[in-house]
Amino acid sequence: MKTKFLLVFAFLLFSIPTITNAQKCKYTHEKVDEFSGKVERRIVQKHNFYFTFAFYRLGDEYRLESYVNIPGDQAFLIPEGSKLNLKLGDKSIMELTSVKNASPQSFVSNSQIYSGFAMTYPISKEQLKKIEEAGIKFIRTYLKDESYYDMALKKKKIEKTKNYASCIVKD
Repeated sequence: MKTKFLLVFAFLLFSIPTITNAQKCKYTHEKVDEFSGKVERRIVQKHNFYFTFAFYRLGDEYRLESYVNIPGDQAFLIPEGSKLNLKLGDKSIMELTSVKNASPQSFVSNSQIYSGFAMTYPISKEQLKKIEEAGIKFIRTYLKDESYYDMALKKKKIEKTKNYASCIVKD
């Protein structure tokens, strides 16, 4: 009787990582285009009220999207060509360049006015595979002139970036 129980317990213990790996890809948005057959996926990772970023895929095109909320009614534009710097877990640095202007979208939260900016950065499958291996440890989003927004990620969120990069490149 003890032997059967131990065998069942051992089986369950060894199958838990397989079960959790099978359930790890939770997309914020996922659909297949009816005409082209291209898969569209997005995984949004919110860090706090001020900073959110997303992994995005449409067919074989990949990008990172960065969303920054700044207090006040801002009147500046974050220009096309602005940078996003990623420091990976292996201490390497990846620099991405935005492909369009980001204009402010003002909104009110808790009786405070904020301006939200959404930036889009193309990224290659190879770069995503590097993120999958090392994870993102630190993010710097350049806003205007020499100003930027920094975000350090804790160990648990670094692991999530590895998982999200893996999910977004998965066929």
